[in-house]
Amino acid sequence: MSESEEALILKSLGELSKRFSERAGRVDREGLFPDDNLRELSDNGYFGAFIPKPYGFGLGASLYVEVVKELAKACASTAWLYVVHCAAAQSLYACGNDEQREHHLRKAASGSLMGLAATEVATGSGISGMETKAEPRGDVYVLNGAKSFITGAHGAHTFLVIARVANSDAPFPKNLSAFIVEKGTKGFSAGQRFEPMGMRGIGWGELVFRDCEVPRGNMIADGVRTINSSGHMGMLGACAVSFGLAEAAFDVCRRHVKERVVGGQALGQREGVKAIFSEMGSSVEAMRQVLRFGVDAFARDSYPDLLKVKGFITETSLKVLDLALRLTGAHGYSRLLPLERYYRDARAPLLHFQTLETGRNVLGSILQT
Repeated sequence: MSESEEALILKSLGELSKRFSERAGRVDREGLFPDDNLRELSDNGYFGAFIPKPYGFGLGASLYVEVVKELAKACASTAWLYVVHCAAAQSLYACGNDEQREHHLRKAASGSLMGLAATEVATGSGISGMETKAEPRGDVYVLNGAKSFITGAHGAHTFLVIARVANSDAPFPKNLSAFIVEKGTKGFSAGQRFEPMGMRGIGWGELVFRDCEVPRGNMIADGVRTINSSGHMGMLGACAVSFGLAEAAFDVCRRHVKERVVGGQALGQREGVKAIFSEMGSSVEAMRQVLRFGVDAFARDSYPDLLKVKGFITETSLKVLDLALRLTGAHGYSRLLPLERYYRDARAPLLHFQTLETGRNVLGSILQT
């Protein structure tokens, strides 16, 4: 794709993002699922933008980062749901068969929001003790169990659900498979809804399976590969969300210190403010450069490098936002500015697609080999 075509895509997104930004405060305050935003993204072709051809447009990782970043600056809940959708679609493309891709990826590209479901209350993001079971019975698998803290539990249409196959002779982790489960399937329902600190519009909650019959054709044999295949795109998306929030905070602060007058002097003219603003600007630029390295790491399929990028960017984003709150004082701490929302939203990428601590433990082990 040429630079001019990418510019047109981002210009179109800019128009959408203005509306998303206007709705973001209400999405946050009321914990609303951003149906209107997602519908507009779908109507304008963004749901299929990064799904590989021939099911979607197959656009590149650098544009993916730019799109997610702009969405995060407007409405982080919308951005996060979009990242999970893209990651789940990528996983289905990598691990599903032709029939599954043809049916489900074409639906995803045209507006069916996808989600991922692996986490359970008893095991967290660990999979060795997974309790959700899938029992083979004739032409179906019968799922029983529950998934917890699932993005889009109250709003997404199709989930890739990881479950342990009952009566399987295969040892762990080969006894884990993925199942494509659509909203409306008998025995499948959304359970408890959780109230998150930030990204309050993501429909976070439980998925419950009670004798849920899933056709055998919806089974993907390698559950671990299915999880891992979503991870790289999810990690890159998490980085783009964190960067977008930090860049948005920097822009808000730049306007604030110019316009805010204290004692007859613009706030930005004070030495202490200049020092903090300088630190923020340097951190944002460092994030920008590291994110470019992340796009390259994604292209090389380098898991260790993506771990480095995610750890640096998600944590640096919080540092930038903390400086923004210090710089703006009561204005930033209140809802006069969107900074307190950005700060709460920025906690989420540290938890998803591997927590910061888990990622560092894994990376530490890799670096010692």
